Amino acid sequence: MQNKSIFFFLLLLGLYFGLHLFRLTALPVFADEAIYIRWSQLIIDDFDRYLFYPMNDGKTPLLMWLSVPLLRLIDNQLLAARLVSVLLGAVSVSFIFLLLREFKQKQAAWWGMFLTIIAPFTFFYHRLALTDSLLLCNLIVAYYFTVKTVQGKNWLTIFGLALFFFLAVMSKTPALLFIPVFYFTIFLTPKLTWRVLLRQFLLISFGLGLALLTFYSFRVIPLFTQLFAVGGNFLQDRETILSAAIWPVVWRNGNFFLEQLMIYLGPIILILALPLFTKTRRLQLILFLSAILFLLPLILMGKIIYPRYILPSSFLLLSSAAISLTHLRFHKFWRALLLALILWPSLMFIQTSYFKVDQLPLSTADREQFFEEWSSGQGIKEASDLIIELARNQKVAVATEGYFGTLPDGILLNLHNKDVSNIYVEGIGQPVREIPKEFVRRAEDFDLKLLVVNSHRMKIELPSSQLLRSYCRPNQAPCLQIWQLNEENFK
Repeated sequence: MQNKSIFFFLLLLGLYFGLHLFRLTALPVFADEAIYIRWSQLIIDDFDRYLFYPMNDGKTPLLMWLSVPLLRLIDNQLLAARLVSVLLGAVSVSFIFLLLREFKQKQAAWWGMFLTIIAPFTFFYHRLALTDSLLLCNLIVAYYFTVKTVQGKNWLTIFGLALFFFLAVMSKTPALLFIPVFYFTIFLTPKLTWRVLLRQFLLISFGLGLALLTFYSFRVIPLFTQLFAVGGNFLQDRETILSAAIWPVVWRNGNFFLEQLMIYLGPIILILALPLFTKTRRLQLILFLSAILFLLPLILMGKIIYPRYILPSSFLLLSSAAISLTHLRFHKFWRALLLALILWPSLMFIQTSYFKVDQLPLSTADREQFFEEWSSGQGIKEASDLIIELARNQKVAVATEGYFGTLPDGILLNLHNKDVSNIYVEGIGQPVREIPKEFVRRAEDFDLKLLVVNSHRMKIELPSSQLLRSYCRPNQAPCLQIWQLNEENFK
């Protein structure tokens, strides 16, 4: 790149960091974040025992490994973990820029980078300590190297595909659903003959095979089989897929994913992603169909689905939309209006995420997860601070609902590397119908006993005088409550 291009690239990268780092912890910790951060802390505490522990829950451990250095350096553990995702997002937007330049779309490269920085979908998930941002990053880089390979620049780039697809699978096993997209890049070849098709197919197969072979080498780890055993809970069974019952599933999932794309990318971006322009129609068609190709298995097989599952499709759609923006030949007024219609919702989303995070215009599925259900971390930090304060001059035993997730992991992650000699935290399951005798026995010598529970999972009748704190979620959703327990509650 020339000096001018480097300057503007760094300017956009600066914009990315400026937008993504500001008030990074405004959103309370989410259940999955609490789990991943806690696993990373366990790795820090006992490397040999917990290095592959995430596999026990069907999760590949790459994000936890990457989080360890920053968790050791930064006291605010949520900030440290989310900073990892911000750094990964910077790699993602950089390679979208490089990808579009590889397509000889130099102006579109700037637009692609800019749209990815401000799009609500990518902006939101690049600020969360979830595996999805890591998966997106590695798939973009792997796709970039695949494109370079099929364009015949250097066959050694297939090792880039192998490395980053391996890292993608180590980020999240649904990376396997992206395999057809890699093969679809073959149609980017200018003059596609049977001989060229076979060569490209073999090269891509070699890269993917090398990645999968490397991943399979982890089978020596006893927990490896859990990766697919647990993941199967999220998929339709074979009988459903092979029967007429699959069609209502396809209709439901298809509508759900289309709704998420409309909310998080917007109708204008989706329209611009369509292959509308003669000069770039072939390229845009490949990008658009590649996004559909990735979504199809999720539409067909998904039983438990969330918006973040389709995040990898976003870079393909945003890249195609960026190409359209470059080739638009409207009057300046209409072009400015179009850009305003793209920018305004994105900027409002970004501003709301800073200052009124409870009012973020998320989809219904995401609002429930991040703000309204037990998975929301509303009050977790405050509860942790209260426990630490109370334990300064007395011993505090804390029972929480659940066994892992927002509770008790959300509290435990805030206690890591702090003086916890006076604190004992134990998850007792949910709903909370009684205080287990085992907790009562262990807490016997503690001065103060607390119960941290979500109001809709609290099934014990306690006098209101024992309620110390209540942190309520938006939209009249359940509150996180802190109760003080006494001897009467243990009988």
